Amino acid sequence: MIYLFTVLNSVLGTHQQETIRHRHRRHQAQKIQNEITMSSKIASILILIAIYSNAIGKQARKKAEIDSLFSIVSNSTNSKPDSALVTASVLEGILLTGENTLGLAELYNSVARAYQQKADYFEAIDYSHKSINLYRSIGDSLGVASNFITLGNTHKYLGHKKESLEYYLKSADIRKAYGTQSDYAAALYGLGNYFYELADYAKCGSYYLQALDIFEQARDSSRLADMYFNMGNLSIVNNELDKSLEYYEKSLLFYSRIGDEYMFPRIWSTIGRNFYNRGDTIKAKVYFLKAEKGFQKFEDKLNSCQNLALLCRVEMGFKRYKSALAYALKMSEMAEEIGAIRYSIDAYSLLASIYNHQEQFEQAYDSRNKERIFSDSLYNLEKDKAIRELTVKYETELKEQEIEKLSSEKELQEKEILLATTEKNAYMIAVVFAIALALAILAFFTQRQKAMQLRSEKALAERNTQINSLLQEQEVNTLNALLEGQEKERLRIAEELHDRLGSLLSAIKLNFNGWIGKRDLSHDEVEDYSAKTSGLLDEAVTEVRRVSHNLSTGQVSRYGLVGSMEDLAATVNRSDSIKMKVLHFNLGERLPIELETGIYRIVQEMLANVLKHANAQEFTVQLSKTDNSVILTAEDDGKGFDYKEARKRGGIGLHNIDNRVKKFGGQFSVDSSPGKGTIFTFEFPLEA
Repeated sequence: MIYLFTVLNSVLGTHQQETIRHRHRRHQAQKIQNEITMSSKIASILILIAIYSNAIGKQARKKAEIDSLFSIVSNSTNSKPDSALVTASVLEGILLTGENTLGLAELYNSVARAYQQKADYFEAIDYSHKSINLYRSIGDSLGVASNFITLGNTHKYLGHKKESLEYYLKSADIRKAYGTQSDYAAALYGLGNYFYELADYAKCGSYYLQALDIFEQARDSSRLADMYFNMGNLSIVNNELDKSLEYYEKSLLFYSRIGDEYMFPRIWSTIGRNFYNRGDTIKAKVYFLKAEKGFQKFEDKLNSCQNLALLCRVEMGFKRYKSALAYALKMSEMAEEIGAIRYSIDAYSLLASIYNHQEQFEQAYDSRNKERIFSDSLYNLEKDKAIRELTVKYETELKEQEIEKLSSEKELQEKEILLATTEKNAYMIAVVFAIALALAILAFFTQRQKAMQLRSEKALAERNTQINSLLQEQEVNTLNALLEGQEKERLRIAEELHDRLGSLLSAIKLNFNGWIGKRDLSHDEVEDYSAKTSGLLDEAVTEVRRVSHNLSTGQVSRYGLVGSMEDLAATVNRSDSIKMKVLHFNLGERLPIELETGIYRIVQEMLANVLKHANAQEFTVQLSKTDNSVILTAEDDGKGFDYKEARKRGGIGLHNIDNRVKKFGGQFSVDSSPGKGTIFTFEFPLEA
């Protein structure tokens, strides 16, 4: 019995131990499984954190890349426009991929300003409108206003005064309504710059002072630096030299605060010019030398040329011709290197004067020849530029008309959609609230629309009155500038006669003195002196003819009326914008030069009007002479116009034509109506 109990107890103990070991193994397995599960969760969390961190890092790197490219474009838009455009093309691809509308709008505005710096005004206008459309799509009115400033500057450079002023005023209105005081002041500052370039210094000063007051209250150091510099320039033209120095010193202070040392040499050179105008050439030279070091540091070769010319004139005033010669030679090399033709002309004019003072007449004559070559080159470039600007102006107006048409179509579609939605809502309201209420709402909106239309028409009329008033004042300023230009031209001709012809006559005199002083001359020596003297006299005669030729009335005097009009037609036909024909009868002999010039100017005015308004394919000019008169007919196949209505509006083009015809005692008639082209017929009497 005891044995059985012992065996049973042993079996039970063994079973209990097995149970305990099984439970322990199961607990260990569960613990391991829990650890594996926990490790998997931790690993998953770590992987998600890594993926998220990588995504955040990519976004941060992409943002840093975009910010860096934007900084390059902004900093090089004015100084290195080609570099800015290359960087902008890379940035555009990145922004298009990310659908960054605001970034693209800002980029296109910068691209427009870069093309403006390159004088590629058609591209500048195109990109400005792209930027405006993007800003409007996101409701950014201030971005639109910024582009209006760019468009105002572009049209100003193209000579479109009315369009330029309209954009400036639009920008000012938007910034005043939606922007900060500093935004509004920036628009006022732009208007001041506009009137400064038109030489309307009273209006310029008014806008400058309004902008300056706001910038000073806002403590905007960057804008104040620019403002004080331009206020200094305005004080100089107003002959307030002491006040200009105060503004320049303030400008230097604020440029220093914002760390912009690039403007320092320009301000120093301007201060030097201030002292030079006062007659204090010693102080002037100190500032010119200081400025020259700055221009060399920043490799600003264009402004360096102007500064070297001033240094040269200072040294000539001190009769230090050796140092003056060094400055003039350096200026000529730098001007030719950067292709600055006007400064090349100035450099060789200075060199000729210096050599003349040093009695080095051969070098003086050589310098005058180079001056003449560069002057002729500049004349040809300006002629080509005028033709290009006329073509660009025509293409620009077509482009803006196309953009305006597309915008109008888009607005019409939006209005149609809005109208359809309104009608649907009105129908639903009518069903719920009855027909009477719907009619009342419709009447309310109709009256409101009429009131808004009346207000818009009134505002537009006031704006046009303001613009026309400003343009009339600008015409007076332009006439004053023309008279001043004529006076400068007389002074230039006097200097040309003194320096060029004087050099030759001095050389002839020296040659005669050398001949007379030597009595015992051989036959060969006499022949040699005779040949040199004859050559110098031939050059003098040629120079007199050249000066006389330059004093003539220009192309019409040189080539005649028919030749000048045929040259004009060839130039227009090369542009492929319109086909111009010139037909002439019984014009074997020249007409009086004043009448030829007047007829040529009338044809130019007619051509400008056709390009701007007519949308024509052909423009034909017929010129014939009878015993007592000259008949001019100008015909185009354009859209025509209402002549009586045009006379009521008082267009400048028709006014100019009318004045020219009256000047020669002539008369003219117009045959035109909308959609049927236009024919102008002129008759000018000939004196018996």
